[in-house]
Amino acid sequence: MGHPLPGRAIGIDRGVKVAVTTSDGEFYDRPFVTPGETARLRRLQQKLARQRKGSNRRRETVVAIRALTTRTRNRRADFCAWTANTIANRNALVALEDLRIRSMTARASGTGEEPGRNVRQKAGLNRSILDKGWKLFELALRNKGRTTGTLVVLVNPAYTSQKCNVCGHLDRKSRKSQADFRCAACGHAEHADVNAAKNILSAAGHAVPGRGGLGAARSVKRQPPVASTACGGRDRNPRSSKRGGSQAVALVGSVSNGLQSQGDAVDAIP
Repeated sequence: MGHPLPGRAIGIDRGVKVAVTTSDGEFYDRPFVTPGETARLRRLQQKLARQRKGSNRRRETVVAIRALTTRTRNRRADFCAWTANTIANRNALVALEDLRIRSMTARASGTGEEPGRNVRQKAGLNRSILDKGWKLFELALRNKGRTTGTLVVLVNPAYTSQKCNVCGHLDRKSRKSQADFRCAACGHAEHADVNAAKNILSAAGHAVPGRGGLGAARSVKRQPPVASTACGGRDRNPRSSKRGGSQAVALVGSVSNGLQSQGDAVDAIP
């Protein structure tokens, strides 16, 4: 199935402050719970801790807590589905970091003999990752890609937040803060998440096209690393994976041709 916009490709960075940031400089985010709901949930949880197990009042409290958490989950699912629908309709290829979210959100409490380190900070990071729905968004994007013909490409996430998308210089000091990126070599400055999204797109085999206002200069061509692909889910069958890989290369080539026809610089995919 061909995409109606075969020349469009985009990179996406998922974050804990902004859920989805694209290489085009677009930000997608929304709160899934209001401050009032947060305070009410805390009161209900405190109330639950004081109630006797098996009592009718405890069951009523559990029902109230479930109603709040279900509302939050529904908002998150709606946001992920809407965002995936918008991005898939606009792009024939979407590049994401190949994140092992289950491992990233594993508990750090450790054991009595070997207690964990920075447990409270790690717990807060886990909550932020799960709250933004990183995996839910990826699944929604794959599912939407089946109907739009959008190819989802997973790339190595290493150093995408520390690398300058203009000159390729790698230095963790370039990441000044969560939102600020200024290259220590060439001085290129832009939003850190947008810079990371552009690096993700480049890692998928594309030079970031000059769109004006997103960067100080056009990105230089670089040989892309090997990227894993997924369209609707990972295939564990080696034979079918070979067929899926051929299909991915063909579709990436189609996107590259579309970008070239628009006058954009595109890296050659080996």
